[in-house]
Amino acid sequence: MKPVFRILLGVLAGAALAFGGLALYGRITESGPEAPPPLPEGRSAVLTHVAGPVFIIRGDQTVAAQPGERLQPGDVVKVTQGAVAQVQLADKGSALLGSDTLVRFLKLTGADQNLELRTEILTGSLSYRVEELDESESIIIEADGTEYEVRGTEFLVEKRGESTMLAVGEGRVAVRGAVEGGRASAGPGEQLIVRRDGPPGRVEPLTEENRRRLEEAAPLPAMPFGYEGAPEPVQVEIRTEPGDAVIYIDGLRTGVGRFRSLLPRNTRIEVRVRRRGFRDRSFPVTADSDQFIEVALEPSDIEETLDESQEETGLLDRIRAGYERQIEELRRRLGNRDAAGAAAAAEAEAAERELERLRAENAARLEEEQARLEIEKARADVLETELNDSRAEAERLKDLIRQIQEIAEE
Repeated sequence: MKPVFRILLGVLAGAALAFGGLALYGRITESGPEAPPPLPEGRSAVLTHVAGPVFIIRGDQTVAAQPGERLQPGDVVKVTQGAVAQVQLADKGSALLGSDTLVRFLKLTGADQNLELRTEILTGSLSYRVEELDESESIIIEADGTEYEVRGTEFLVEKRGESTMLAVGEGRVAVRGAVEGGRASAGPGEQLIVRRDGPPGRVEPLTEENRRRLEEAAPLPAMPFGYEGAPEPVQVEIRTEPGDAVIYIDGLRTGVGRFRSLLPRNTRIEVRVRRRGFRDRSFPVTADSDQFIEVALEPSDIEETLDESQEETGLLDRIRAGYERQIEELRRRLGNRDAAGAAAAAEAEAAERELERLRAENAARLEEEQARLEIEKARADVLETELNDSRAEAERLKDLIRQIQEIAEE
């Protein structure tokens, strides 16, 4: 074959390969979101948000979780590290399953029954936002033999290792099991910690750390279903390049690389995508139709790379995301907090003055006591001297009596 023909064939083959590669790339980037299963008509528990690797363990089978999938009694939802999943309870509420979580759904209602849900946390966190329930309805969470029952509440149950923590934002949670008296009730701004093989748990004020956990674990926008007039569902899928970038929805870390969700039509969410070594991408999404969004991050330049903290961790990421979610609320409360801070400062100053007064009084009393003790000690010395003199005099008297007796005997 002549060289010119070889060159021509090489060019044609290269063009064919290039065309094929472009066509393949086009099929990947232009593919839309996977069609979700149809939503059930009756009340039940349905997965509506899935971010990162999430699985359903059903009997001997383990399948990848899909938005729109109805859960069955006995199902275990496995949320891997860095992922999250949300379950919608018809029009009554939603539950967010956090990273590294295993939850077993023990009891679920059917289409012709009132809502009755019982779940068991094997490990991880479960955050609920529940509307007011009827008397015939119930939602109960189990963890290490202790039951948490809600009537209309925002709360978080987190089980890690040997302890389980309940944090309540709104409403009340009735607790039965390993608590003081066997029963307890936790309300807004309160927490309860139960430790396996430890003393009974008791209700106490919510710590700042657990308050932050509660705020950061708030469920995403709900996708109600199973009742007349329910909003039309819209599917939104987000994928990232690189595939290990972290996705935040409304400030909540929702997984790595991929986010899939069913949202009520026209819901607006704020999306942020981050990865070390790349520039952040932030943008709003309005769920007015099914959407597939591929986010390609740009590498950060030399200066930006050098400015990145070498010590940044996943925990710092979570704290930063929580701050971004709360900044508007903090601004709104700033005036009240300033007033409260001034009042607290005045109270602290008054308390300091009172403390100084008590210290002075105590010092004066201590001096008086020391003087009295010195006087008593001097008296005791005098008495001891007198006692010794009396003993000596008694001995002399005894000797004299013996001498008189001896003389009388002679």
